Amino acid sequence: MRVRHCCSAIVAMLGGILLSTAAAHAKPSEPDWKALHFTCTKEQNPKFDGVSESWFQRAKGLDSQQDEAKDAEMVRLYQQASERGHYKAMLNLAGLYVRGIGVVKDEGKAVDLVEQAMKLNSPHAFYLMGVMLQQGVGVKQDDRAAMSFFRRSADLGNRYGQHAAGEAIRDAFIRQGEPEKSRGFSIAVQMLECALGQDLAAAGHTLGLHFLIVENDTFRALEYFQRSASLGSNKSLFTLYRTFENGEYGVLKDPQRAACYYNLRKQLQADPEKRFPDIDRLCPLPPSPARTSTSGQPSPRVGLWHQVGNPSVMFRAAAGDSLPLLDGAPVQWEWEASPFEGSRLVSGQPCPWPGTWACEDLPIGGREFAHDETFPEVDGRPVIWRLVPRA
Repeated sequence: MRVRHCCSAIVAMLGGILLSTAAAHAKPSEPDWKALHFTCTKEQNPKFDGVSESWFQRAKGLDSQQDEAKDAEMVRLYQQASERGHYKAMLNLAGLYVRGIGVVKDEGKAVDLVEQAMKLNSPHAFYLMGVMLQQGVGVKQDDRAAMSFFRRSADLGNRYGQHAAGEAIRDAFIRQGEPEKSRGFSIAVQMLECALGQDLAAAGHTLGLHFLIVENDTFRALEYFQRSASLGSNKSLFTLYRTFENGEYGVLKDPQRAACYYNLRKQLQADPEKRFPDIDRLCPLPPSPARTSTSGQPSPRVGLWHQVGNPSVMFRAAAGDSLPLLDGAPVQWEWEASPFEGSRLVSGQPCPWPGTWACEDLPIGGREFAHDETFPEVDGRPVIWRLVPRA
């Protein structure tokens, strides 16, 4: 049996292309990486008339039957609807040309149809052109042009474009220094949250992975996995199950909660369209640990803490540690996410950036280091030195 791909499902099968001559005029400008901004908006699609919609719905019904004897009629109806300006019909017909279903396979024709939908300002058409450019069907691949189309579709409110552009921006800034990295991440998260707000489960899972692995904020990650799971994400359900089953990422083992997520996965496997809008009642997350605490108290979170109002005084808490006194007196401590790459170095390494660096292992305060100055040991042992952010 053939598997059909229509409308949003066309994404998986369309490949990447360098723009043909006909499409070159429609290429959006290259993103301005120095002036990134994003305003969340929902997709507004082109209008179409009742006659073309009737043809489109009849074609879509035939498409779902996966009956080769009805392919010719399906293609005829999609073609008629396309000629009357029905953008969904154009995109579905493009998918048929890519796959060679009911028509002779013709990737160039698929490109033409997506371009027609772009001329109508269809947000999803811009996204599909980005996919085509990214993956290489019809003409040569062009990742930079693909990013332009993803960004254009994101700005037009397309949730798939917001997801793709958000991931691309995050990846572009992941090895940048501060403050560029944090600013890029902020834009990426806004895009992904906008897509999640339009019920795109994959965007929630991407956000969960970002905060789990990149930001080292387990409990914010769990909240995104939970939202993604409510929308039917098998990946997020599995991540939640595994996290509580094994006690990973600083989370305590919780067999009962793990079993709850396992049961939801079984329901989803039996019915892939299943959704869990009441997941917070069915499988509630544990309370998020505090981000601030006082000397002498058990550390609510594993990881790096700094004195409130004085980020140059740090302490790295392991499981079971208490937050320390400072000069014999209790102080307020604040937990912080992992610093950016290259801002943490060990004794014996040269200082890459002049400025204030503080010892993560002991709350001894910060000191100034010049470029290429060697980081020293403290009390005769190697320690980790971390660049203190400027206020």
